[in-house]
Amino acid sequence: MRSGPIAVAVCLWLVAGSAYAQDVTYTEDVAPILMQHCVTCHRPGEVAPMSLLTYEDTRPWARSIAQEVGQKRMPPWHAAAGVREYTNDRSLDAAQIDVILRWVAAGAPRGDEALLPPVPTFNDGWQLGEPDLVLAWDAPYQIEAEGDDEYRCFVLDPKFEKDQWVDVVEVLPGNRTTDHHIVIYVDQAGTIATQRDEAEPGEGYACFGGPGFLAYMVPGWGPGYVPTETPEGSGYLLRAGSKLVVQVHYHKTGSPQEDLTRVGLRFARRPTQRVLYNGYVLGLSLQIPPGDANYVVTGRAPIQEDITVYSIVAHMHYLGKAMDIWAELPDGTRVDLVTVPRFDFYWQTEYALAEPQRLPKGSVIHMQATFDNSPESPYQHSDPPRLVTFGEQTTDEMAVGVFFHTRDAENISDDGSTSP
Repeated sequence: MRSGPIAVAVCLWLVAGSAYAQDVTYTEDVAPILMQHCVTCHRPGEVAPMSLLTYEDTRPWARSIAQEVGQKRMPPWHAAAGVREYTNDRSLDAAQIDVILRWVAAGAPRGDEALLPPVPTFNDGWQLGEPDLVLAWDAPYQIEAEGDDEYRCFVLDPKFEKDQWVDVVEVLPGNRTTDHHIVIYVDQAGTIATQRDEAEPGEGYACFGGPGFLAYMVPGWGPGYVPTETPEGSGYLLRAGSKLVVQVHYHKTGSPQEDLTRVGLRFARRPTQRVLYNGYVLGLSLQIPPGDANYVVTGRAPIQEDITVYSIVAHMHYLGKAMDIWAELPDGTRVDLVTVPRFDFYWQTEYALAEPQRLPKGSVIHMQATFDNSPESPYQHSDPPRLVTFGEQTTDEMAVGVFFHTRDAENISDDGSTSP
């Protein structure tokens, strides 16, 4: 665990014990924050390592909570504050962080039980109603107790005989203690994913950086993720014969586990004319020298028609350190989309813009990624460090910005044809 000026400040809080801190209690001040921001993951049966549902659960972890919150490592939210607003922002504000630090400095007092907020009611079923189609692989996948995290791709066949509009993709993880996150891709032709699956024995095939081919991405799942409908007038257009590829990141728990995740598709309820596309800005030229703690690679994606951007994903592998994604309008104006100053491979978030961003033809989306290939890199996988290039393997790297967008002028009819 890295330390720095923030960690020192946290430690000073812990020894202060001032009168200023003594009016903060768990029941009145801290529990409401935990119930709103933490217990979705920090409860029995979820991926977090401990429960924070009660005072008895929380008190032994008070100092660790202060350190994690003080360094803004928890809740996991990596977009820089003040750049843009996002609908799925799960970070704590300065006042909430201050409350937790004051509570720990005061000795983590319990407080009046009458002021304790209710524990949230959790719906671990379908969040947006019963899907029109539910898909899963044939039998539970067996996960070993120990070893490195595993990335497995499972191919699902919706058996579409004609193109199908979908406005909700929802995932029910089969084992929340070991399913770290889930990404869903679509093989629109339905051939490459099947070939990869058949080439490897057992359920699914091994995958790390992605499904092994350029694919259409739709929503997946991660701790705290809330499924949503596509923006009005838009949807995911799944072609006849297409296959879904479900990439699951399995985290080993120390005991054997099994997983049978389900994917639900809701067919579009509203008139739908525009596809919600993936756009990519890539840093394909990366050649990260051994020992370089601040290697920078850039990419650009010219915009060929008017589009509207709804969300952004910053994607790198273990050596990823930071990423900045922005647009330059035709008149030279800079429009920030997301800045991730402290990238963490284990928390790859889709940042949903609170205000969708229209980009006119002639705009350019830029990406700048920074990598740490020094011996001190937190997730360094080579000893000694070696030259790292672009690729999908564990020891390769990627610099990819994904922007989910619609084409403003697109108008697709029910038969799949496009009007100008």
